[in-house]
Amino acid sequence: MEKFLRIIDGASVWTGKLGSFLVVVLVVAIGYDITVRYLFAIPNQWAYDSTYMLYGSYTMLGAAYCHREKGHVRMDLLYGKLSQRGKAITDVICYLLLFFPLFSVLLYKCGENAYWSLLHGERSSASVWRPYMAPFKISIVFGIFLFYLQGIAEFIRALTTAIKGERHDT
Repeated sequence: MEKFLRIIDGASVWTGKLGSFLVVVLVVAIGYDITVRYLFAIPNQWAYDSTYMLYGSYTMLGAAYCHREKGHVRMDLLYGKLSQRGKAITDVICYLLLFFPLFSVLLYKCGENAYWSLLHGERSSASVWRPYMAPFKISIVFGIFLFYLQGIAEFIRALTTAIKGERHDT
């Protein structure tokens, strides 16, 4: 079980850190667009599509890493006052009632959409550049899949803590 959890953690960390380099590409693309548009009055055909695709991919590829590092917003009003076991029980309940149902549907529907996009050669209609949407949509599905796997790992850790009463860290 430990090896399984380490593999999921490793995939989340690796993808999150690798995906973080998309910010550099995003900054360069936005900087180039602003420069040519305002200094040289040259319109850019690819900037809008590339920036939302880069930002969306960056966000989704980093979501599992953020979840692993406990970086997502949590309402600590009551949760912060609970014992380790109480927090683990709360986490188990939330994973079962909220996380898994939501992300199962999200993974299915986004996967279905990405598959359709790939089969039909869907193109963006947001600009005249009209890039293919499949690579972007596949990166979103991959990010959701990694987030789902990281959720499974965190659920197992919370369940272990809830049952044994001792903290399970990696």
